[in-house]
Amino acid sequence: MTFNLKEIDLSKLSKSQQKIANYIAGAFGQIPYCTEEDIAAATGVSTATVSRFWGAIGYGNLKAFKKHLLQQEHATPAHKMERILSRVEREEADIYREIAEIAANNLDVSAERLDRNQFAAAARAIGDARALYLFGSGASSFLTELLSFRLTRIGIRVVTMAGSGSELLEQLAHAEEGDVVLMFGFVRKSPELAVLLEQAAFSRYATILVTDLLVSDMLAKSDLVLQLDRGELEGFHSMASPVALIEALTVAVTKLKGQSAMERLDKLHKLRKTYSSLLPK
Repeated sequence: MTFNLKEIDLSKLSKSQQKIANYIAGAFGQIPYCTEEDIAAATGVSTATVSRFWGAIGYGNLKAFKKHLLQQEHATPAHKMERILSRVEREEADIYREIAEIAANNLDVSAERLDRNQFAAAARAIGDARALYLFGSGASSFLTELLSFRLTRIGIRVVTMAGSGSELLEQLAHAEEGDVVLMFGFVRKSPELAVLLEQAAFSRYATILVTDLLVSDMLAKSDLVLQLDRGELEGFHSMASPVALIEALTVAVTKLKGQSAMERLDKLHKLRKTYSSLLPK
């Protein structure tokens, strides 16, 4: 089953309709079994809004949309995901293998979804930045730590921002033209993300958004967007794809930095050897 948001004029969708579109894009394997009431409950909008949504995307009603989905190829990532999750529910399931397959599926979808031109531009922006500011909240906070660890090694100046509240402003006050703010924004737009994007217009720093959202006003407001897949909206969300993106960005930036990056890594190696007895791994 497929649901291609690129074929829809998103400017004609209201915010409530965008929420519905995001839900369907992440869970369209379940849609043939849903009523409009189910979709309304899952997205927090009214049933009437769901009913009007189908016309906004070119279908007469939910029944017509379901017919379209059922006519598509069934061996899709979402269907595979659905089968994996159903097997996890069985008592004899190999949980590790099932979760590994979920992660592998997310990686495959992300490999198709990620815009390579945006990725290359993001690597260049990071490599050229005066300073790279990283934002991630909740479960995404470890992603900022990992990316900071990787990039600091090769000489990128990294500032990890507070994940929530006004403390974020302590670091944001220093971001300016020539800097890059990279944000992990999954599932929804937070107040902190709204502030980071709004302030970019005044401080003139560049923004990179890493997200699994397919419809959001953040996409248009960000200079660069790296879109990934982490699973169905209401399902298990794997962090395999964001981690893979971090590793890929590290390699791409290292390649761009060339000899200077390798010299930094060589210096680290020599320091480890020199002080191995005092500072063992």
